[in-house]
Amino acid sequence: MSDCLVKSLAGNVQFAFSLVDKFLQVCPDEIWAKKFGGWPVWQQLYHPFASVDFFLRPQEAPPEPSLFEEGVAELKKTPAKTPDKGLLSDFIAKAQARVSLYLATLNDETLTKLNEGPSARMGREMTHAAVIALIVGHTMYHLGACDAALRESGMPGVF
Repeated sequence: MSDCLVKSLAGNVQFAFSLVDKFLQVCPDEIWAKKFGGWPVWQQLYHPFASVDFFLRPQEAPPEPSLFEEGVAELKKTPAKTPDKGLLSDFIAKAQARVSLYLATLNDETLTKLNEGPSARMGREMTHAAVIALIVGHTMYHLGACDAALRESGMPGVF
């Protein structure tokens, strides 16, 4: 099987993203702005998908424009106005597409190669495989807070 490691990692990415998509479909408005895990549910989703630019941006490239003022993506502050679910869903879909395009550039050999952009920004060596693992793990961590919001509100979770 050709590039079985990339395909396996891509399957994990797709699974995580499918859970996020499911959450976006079932999350009621009354939970959308409620805090769980220290941040509003919407921000728990925005943060890992805003981080995609950090993980995939080439070393010298400028950051992509943010939907919100500085500090929101980094979980340093929350804006006064809660964003519409449609706006955030579109943003997440674009980030998911960016990850899919990135995965399409990889093969099993390149997984162990240095990903220079995040390596420089994090101050440690990050391979492409490590970046994929971080994207999945980061997404699942924040989705866990969102899932808890559903369950604590008496709804079934997405897991």
